[in-house]
Amino acid sequence: MLDHPDLDETIFLDSIDSTNMEARRRRSDFAHRNILLISDEQTAGIGQQGRRWESMAKLGLWMTLFLGRPSTLAHSLKLLSLYTGLILQHTVDGLVSKDIRLKWPNDIMIGSLKCGGVLTEIQWHGNIPISAIIGIGINLSHDSTNFPPFLRHSATSLQLAGWKNPDRGKFLDLFVGGFFQQLGELDTPDKLIAKWNSVAYKLNENVQWQTQANIIDGQFLGINQDGDALIRIGSAIRNFQNGEIRQLNPG
Repeated sequence: MLDHPDLDETIFLDSIDSTNMEARRRRSDFAHRNILLISDEQTAGIGQQGRRWESMAKLGLWMTLFLGRPSTLAHSLKLLSLYTGLILQHTVDGLVSKDIRLKWPNDIMIGSLKCGGVLTEIQWHGNIPISAIIGIGINLSHDSTNFPPFLRHSATSLQLAGWKNPDRGKFLDLFVGGFFQQLGELDTPDKLIAKWNSVAYKLNENVQWQTQANIIDGQFLGINQDGDALIRIGSAIRNFQNGEIRQLNPG
C-alpha cells in the first residue's frame, strides 16, 4: 500500500474496465476520503475526446485519484486538470533525460510521441465541489511491438525514452508526493498558467488545430487564465475550450 498522509486508502486491482468508471461506481463509498485506484490492466480505458486508451496488462500505470476530503477540495479546482498534467510532466522529467512537454490540455509528450495523459471530472453540489476523479495513464514498460500498429508512430513509453526497468512504485511515490505537496498552486492561477506555458508543446509554432467540426491552421500561443487554448488565426486570436493540436504521423 502506498503510504501517504493525504491518502486514506490505496486499492490495487488486477483488471477493470476503467479506473475512472470504477471510481464513479464507488463514489458514495469513497465520500469524504482521498482514494487511489490502480489496476494492472484496463479493458475499456478512455482518453481525451472519448478515444480508447490502450491499457495493456503490467506495461503501464493505469490509475485514478479520487479526491473527497473537504480539506483537499477547499482549493480552487478550476485548473485541476492542467495542474495534474504539470505534476505528471515534472515526474516524468525527473526520470528520463528527454525534453518533456505538455500537449494541450494535458498529454505528456516525449519529443513528438505521447507517453501519458490525464482525464479529469469534478462533481458539484451547486457551486461546491463534493469530489473529483482524476484518471491518469502512463506508458511505462512498452517496447515498440507492444503498441498496436496504428499507435507505433505516435506513442512511446518511459522505457523507450531511456528509463531502464521502470519502477511503478517509485513513479507513484514521486507523483503522489508532488501532487499533494504542491496543491497550493491551484490557488495561484497566474503562476500555474505561466508554469504550464513554460513546458507547452508547440508553443508559438504553427499548428493544425482540430475541432469536432474542422481543422484550422494557426499559431499556438499557449493558454489563458481560464486554461483555454489560444490560437492565432490570421490577425485574430481565438480561445478554445475544446480541440487539440493535430498529430501528423511521419511518412
